[in-house]
Amino acid sequence: MYIWRIILIPNALPAFLAGGTTYLPRLFRLPVGLFTTFSTAQFVSPLQSMVPFPLQHAFLFISLVSLLLAYTIHRANTFKQRSEHILLVEDILDHQQFLRLKEFQHHTNHIYDHATRVSYLSYRISKSLGLDYVSAARGGLLHDFFLYDWRQRKAADAKRSSHGKDHPHIALENAKTYFSVNAREEDIIVKHMFPKTHELPRYPESIVVSISDKLSAIYEYIRRP
Repeated sequence: MYIWRIILIPNALPAFLAGGTTYLPRLFRLPVGLFTTFSTAQFVSPLQSMVPFPLQHAFLFISLVSLLLAYTIHRANTFKQRSEHILLVEDILDHQQFLRLKEFQHHTNHIYDHATRVSYLSYRISKSLGLDYVSAARGGLLHDFFLYDWRQRKAADAKRSSHGKDHPHIALENAKTYFSVNAREEDIIVKHMFPKTHELPRYPESIVVSISDKLSAIYEYIRRP
C-alpha cells in the first residue's frame, strides 16, 4: 500500500466515512493511484513511453481488484459499527418513554428517527477521533428527549424562541429521570443547540453532537419527498 508515495487521499479524510478506523482510507490510495496513472498515461506523451500499454492495463486491473477489496472491508466494518452502536444504546432505544418520541413529528419524520441518526453519526465521528464515543452515542440519542409537539409550543409562544432554548434542559431532566447520565452526557444534551444557547460546550464530544445534530437536520430536509 505504501508503494505509491503521492498522497491522493490525505490522512485528513474523516476516517468514519471509510468505516470508522484510521487505516481504511489508506486502502483507497492504491486503486486511486493506479487508476490515475493509467488515465494520465493515455494523454501525456512522456508517460506513454515510461508506462507501456500492457502495464497500463495491469494497473487498471489491479486498481479495480484493490477497490473491490477496500469496499468489501468497508461494508463489513460498517455492519460491525452499527451493531456496536446498537449495543451501546439499546436500553434507551427500547425504553417505553423513549419510544414515545415516535409520536412527535420532528423535521421530516419523528423525533425518534432524528435522535437515532444523530446518535449514530456522533458515535462514528467520536470513535474515529479517539473520543468518548459511548457518551457521544448516548448523549446524542438523548439530546432531544422532550415529550411534546414543539410546533404547537412554538405557535403559542409570543417570542417563538423558548423551545430552542428550553428543550435541552427539558431533555436533560427526562434523561436523568429514566437513565443514568454522566457529566459528559449532560453537557452534550444541554449544549447541543450551541451557538443558539450561547454557553460554550465543555467537551469535544459536545461539539461533535452539536455538529451531527445540524448535519442530520440538513440531511432530513434534503431527502424530504
